Amino acid sequence: MIANISRQLTTGALAIAGSVAAFSFAGAAQAVTLSTLTITGDATISPWGTLNPVLTPTSVTGVTGGTGQFTGVTAANVTLPGPFTLNGTGSGGAFIFSPPPAPAPGFTTITTGPGLVTANVTPTSAIGTNVSIGAGLFQTVYTVSGPATFTEPSVLNVLGGFTIAFQLVGLPGAVTGTYTLDLTKTDVPVPVAVPEPSAILGILAVAGAGAFARRKS
Repeated sequence: MIANISRQLTTGALAIAGSVAAFSFAGAAQAVTLSTLTITGDATISPWGTLNPVLTPTSVTGVTGGTGQFTGVTAANVTLPGPFTLNGTGSGGAFIFSPPPAPAPGFTTITTGPGLVTANVTPTSAIGTNVSIGAGLFQTVYTVSGPATFTEPSVLNVLGGFTIAFQLVGLPGAVTGTYTLDLTKTDVPVPVAVPEPSAILGILAVAGAGAFARRKS
């Protein structure tokens, strides 16, 4: 009897875990990019070779590429993106800064027809390049990218991604440059935490043991 219950519990737990996995996979397979937006502006940028360079947007000068929910958004409808501090010192012609910068909740907000959308970003990659372009000038580009969570005004929060590139062109030591921020928003809801399969098995085992004890009594 106990062995049979154990087999049933294991089968049930695996079935639930399989359903959760299938649901997650189906959601990912159906992901559709609903909205895109590109924000540009001025920035102060630490020169190449600076320890832990700081990248700070200082203005919003333009908005292009608005699609979906972001159609019609202008520079007046977005807030200044937040700054990033990278980890490491750029050297040579290219460098990977690791670990990536910390997550940035409330990185920027966009006013849309339905209301305010907030982009909360989590960098997973931060790279830099430095190239001589002649006449003593250098082009330095820092690129930070990763997933984003968009807080919606009236529907479920959804997933997406971001890439922001900071560009600095000038003599060594120059700090005034520009940035380009690309946002992509999908229709995939932010996942709700579900128990691990082992936790599900434990819950079912406790329930099964209780039922077995009641039958024995």
